[in-house]
Amino acid sequence: MSRTGVRIVRSSIRASRPVGVAILASAGVAVGIVLALLLVALIAYKAALGVPLAMQMIDIALAIVVPFTIVWFFWGVWEVLQSAWWSHVIGGPLAVAGLGAAFVWRGLVIGLLVRGVPVALHQWIETGFVWSVWIILILEITTVVYLLTAWKAFGIGASKPLWERRHR
Repeated sequence: MSRTGVRIVRSSIRASRPVGVAILASAGVAVGIVLALLLVALIAYKAALGVPLAMQMIDIALAIVVPFTIVWFFWGVWEVLQSAWWSHVIGGPLAVAGLGAAFVWRGLVIGLLVRGVPVALHQWIETGFVWSVWIILILEITTVVYLLTAWKAFGIGASKPLWERRHR
């Protein structure tokens, strides 16, 4: 039997993405990008005021880790990946707890963010932080609740093809 004798038929038709998944994924990616831009603007403003970058390590870490993690997780939702479903269902409650802690200890977090910024802008940064936490919190809770109802779209609970099963 030659190699050309065996053909694998692949379907070019992909299952459609549920509308709720598309809306939540788009919102999550947009929130991540806007958050990254806001944090980069804060870092640039502090640098323009003469605050050394070494004093902004927490800001820089936040600007890199938080927005790109949000974009990464929600991009997986857009691609309807099983790993994205699991990461939101398991990591979502952890993220909600972390956001709740950030809201409870917002004075400490805001104190770190406003270092080197004129006092007149402290209220703006505090308001931006509180709104960001609330928006991300609502988005994550909504995503987890929706994904728990849309598990079939992600292939959760579906039988796996024979080549993906573990044989003992």
